[in-house]
Amino acid sequence: MKIRFIYPRFHKLLEGHHELDALIAKHLLGNYTMPPSLAIPILAALTPAEHEIMLTDDNIGQPIDFNEQVDLVAISFFTPQAQRAYEIADTFRKNRTTVILGGIHPTMNPTEAALHGDAVCIGEVEPLWHAILSDVQRKCLKKTYRFEGAYNLGNMPFPRREIFSNNIYRWNAHLVLTTRGCPVNCDGCPVTAKEGTHVRLRPVDNIIHDIENMPYREFYFTDDTVMLPGKKYQNFLLKIMERSTNMDIKIFLASTMMMIPDPEFYKKLKAGGAASMYTVFGYDRNSMELFSKDCTPEQWRQAVDLVRMIEDAGIHFFASFGIGFDYHDVHTADKILQFTRDANIDCAEFYIPTPFPGTGFGKKVETQGRLLHRNYDLWNTGNVVFRPEHFTPEQLLDAYLMLWKEFFRDKEPEKTLKTFTVNK
Repeated sequence: MKIRFIYPRFHKLLEGHHELDALIAKHLLGNYTMPPSLAIPILAALTPAEHEIMLTDDNIGQPIDFNEQVDLVAISFFTPQAQRAYEIADTFRKNRTTVILGGIHPTMNPTEAALHGDAVCIGEVEPLWHAILSDVQRKCLKKTYRFEGAYNLGNMPFPRREIFSNNIYRWNAHLVLTTRGCPVNCDGCPVTAKEGTHVRLRPVDNIIHDIENMPYREFYFTDDTVMLPGKKYQNFLLKIMERSTNMDIKIFLASTMMMIPDPEFYKKLKAGGAASMYTVFGYDRNSMELFSKDCTPEQWRQAVDLVRMIEDAGIHFFASFGIGFDYHDVHTADKILQFTRDANIDCAEFYIPTPFPGTGFGKKVETQGRLLHRNYDLWNTGNVVFRPEHFTPEQLLDAYLMLWKEFFRDKEPEKTLKTFTVNK
């Protein structure tokens, strides 16, 4: 069979906010193109050699041939890509080409996705892909595919990252998967609904082999679960770091502020190659406490000390602050800026909460009639798409733009991205 994978275009974080164009050009933040998701490289690795596979990366402007004679078009996407994904799928189906849809958005909203695809894959695709291909060949494709259980990450193939064009993306970096599942179930995150509350750990040998065979020496761990407090996660991450010491790599970790205050732990991460800690302030309980009206001086100091502890270990702290949560008000933006000053943070981005389908926040906002629209092009955390509780939509957008402008007003570009290698 001939299979065409498509990675749909999505609007970048600050796309359309032209008053920030100069800031974007100077600091290279906000409208960057990050490495693509692992879904298509994993599917490519799972596809038997007798099938011909091809990729169109719509995200970088590669043209789509809707008249191409293929047996299957497979589109994997998250919510900001959904509008474009549906346009592509609908056009192929008008030309009688079979289309299957998968990824986070179809998993969280399969009824909607089913209106645009011949089939929808719900949840993890790895244990289902061979059956899907067999059903396509036998012309008996089901409307939905869902794996009841938890996929063993020891069986996960090594992603075929080369299916994406090299040197197109701004960062010379890739993604590495370490875990699936999360026990925290934050209100705005789809991970628990998609992958479950039981955390599955990918075998360390597989992770190291994956790293060793990548063309770039910089990469992101896709999962912030590895930074959760608890011996299980700490020991797992330290085992990886023990193996990655002296490999001449840069690892970009992700987390919330739910991290342990242990300077020795961060020194060990640095020794293993950790270069940057991307930390999201938003739905987790520590962020809620920090920016609530009841935050104590001690809580504030502990949060500042944690940032400095990570920086003192030699790991660059990259903050991502949400503005517009229901526990925020019109004074929160000033508190965020004050925190960045007190903690001496030199690299940050800002986002607006988005009520992604299937999440607790998404269900709440929809039930309360607070959705403003379903133009998914704008559901990219850079636009106000719901009615905030303690702002008007206009006030929230103004606060968001102000944060970008004020934070970067006195920042030096060479410091804000000092741990990244950038293709200019």
